[in-house]
Amino acid sequence: MKKIFITLILALICTISKATEKEIIAEVTFENLTNKEFTSGEFTIINSNHKIEVNNAESFKITLPEKGKYLFSFVSDDFTAYTFYPARISNRKNTITIRLMEKTELSYSSGIYSFPMNLDTNLTEEQIKIRISDGTLNFIIHGIDGSIPEEYLAFKEKYGIGLIKENCVIDPLSFKKVTENNQMIFDYLNKKYGTEWLTELKAKPFGIK
Repeated sequence: MKKIFITLILALICTISKATEKEIIAEVTFENLTNKEFTSGEFTIINSNHKIEVNNAESFKITLPEKGKYLFSFVSDDFTAYTFYPARISNRKNTITIRLMEKTELSYSSGIYSFPMNLDTNLTEEQIKIRISDGTLNFIIHGIDGSIPEEYLAFKEKYGIGLIKENCVIDPLSFKKVTENNQMIFDYLNKKYGTEWLTELKAKPFGIK
């Protein structure tokens, strides 16, 4: 009995150790290109919708479950924020840079810009099915708050496709990638279900009428 117990403990330690080995420690750094002191903002890991309140411009570290593609955003009421990061986060490429610039009237209220828009919009039908199975395929819309309409919760339950809602963005690159992502999902659903599924979404994502 004692041997069995020791074996189970060792197996548990081994499992935890392997999980820890997969984790990636990424560093978030700031470039303040203004004369204004930074005092507040919110950093978001969009994949998990994990939000971190930030109260100064000192670098900080985040833990990600494994290497791969991630989406990040940063918003501050006092600055226009540009977020730069590698297309794939790994142990070697793990720096996320937030560039703070003066907010102008053209920045709108959100001041959020995220680069690159890590969306693979050329998935095969088989890859789409895998993403649906993993629960990682999402429509993307932009709005002034982070609330998700109830219809999308029911939609994911039925079709396996969720929704990511980001703050308003105005850069053409992000808009183009979001539209391509939504159109790819639109084409897949039309092929599989016809157009009836559209009646279940009152708020249509970009690129879908």
